[in-house]
Amino acid sequence: MKIAFIGGSFDPIHYGHLILADQLACEAGLDKVVFVPNFISPNASHSMKASAEHRYRLIELAIAGNDRLGLSDIELRKGELCFMDEDMKALRSEYPDDELYVVCGQDAFLRIEKWHNYESFLSENKFLIGKRPGSDTRAMFALLKELLQRFRALSVEFFDIGGMDISSYVIQNKLKAGKSVRYLLPEPCIEYIKEHRLYGSLVPRLREFVRANVKPDRFRHTEGVVNTAVKLAVRYGADPEKAEIAAWFHDAFRSAGNLEHGPLAAEKIQELFGVDDPEIIEAIRNHTTGHPGMSLLDKVIYIADSLEPSRDFPHVDELRKIMYADIDECLYSLMLRTREYVTGIGSSFSPVSDEAINELKEKLGR
Repeated sequence: MKIAFIGGSFDPIHYGHLILADQLACEAGLDKVVFVPNFISPNASHSMKASAEHRYRLIELAIAGNDRLGLSDIELRKGELCFMDEDMKALRSEYPDDELYVVCGQDAFLRIEKWHNYESFLSENKFLIGKRPGSDTRAMFALLKELLQRFRALSVEFFDIGGMDISSYVIQNKLKAGKSVRYLLPEPCIEYIKEHRLYGSLVPRLREFVRANVKPDRFRHTEGVVNTAVKLAVRYGADPEKAEIAAWFHDAFRSAGNLEHGPLAAEKIQELFGVDDPEIIEAIRNHTTGHPGMSLLDKVIYIADSLEPSRDFPHVDELRKIMYADIDECLYSLMLRTREYVTGIGSSFSPVSDEAINELKEKLGR
């Protein structure tokens, strides 16, 4: 069998890695491409954000169902700092009858002389070098010419890397800021990251903050809003991750007052958690009043807050029947009933809410 090995931190693995491996298998006629996650990064300046065990599990989830992609736990078994030349020596013992290759990107190959035991590494292994279409290869071929004079048996083949500009670092930062990483890595990996609170994933931090700062009944209400908001987002095409973030924090400062808590929560999610997405901020800010020109996310959070399963008021079941059928019809009916209730108890109804109702009325042709 022809097997290629890709070493790296994979912190986390993403579609850029997977597309590279799959294309490589096709272009180089390989039987398998195997990921070798580092236990500790050989680069002293690079600090792993997730443990080796979590990164290994993420790769398992990412490659499930693709028989041409594999995974080695060789560094995890050692449980110490390893270098690729050491990994390949051990892997040659594990695969004595197979033809093995080391996968190396063009930029990494240009630094090959700084790799651990690079002379024996070059002498003992076959290399597949990835290059981006249209990239400047003059420095790489100049280095290769020099190396071939020194290492006569050097085996190097080249293949093109598809242009997918994704990095683990960007994904880490997006997760930390609560931004969407959909379509950057497989959905099972995203769920695993959330479940295990990796990379400072925002949702678990928001949940714990809310749990610590509101009463138990308010927390149960918030859970209901989150579940309803995500369902509504999926139904109508809003971003479910944004809906989940806004729903978790919408009542985080409920004690500030009926109309005051939304704007305060919008301010605090920026200050405390660095969330700068204007859609999320506005959905939190306006979830009690609505406003003219409401975004889809605004509507989702407003409705979820009012109609989550624990809410009980006259005609709530009627509103829930249309909640997933027509979002504007539901929002219009809900805001009318809210105005009727508020004015009925002698309170003043927000002028901004009146404007939103009139806008919906015109939109629906009433």
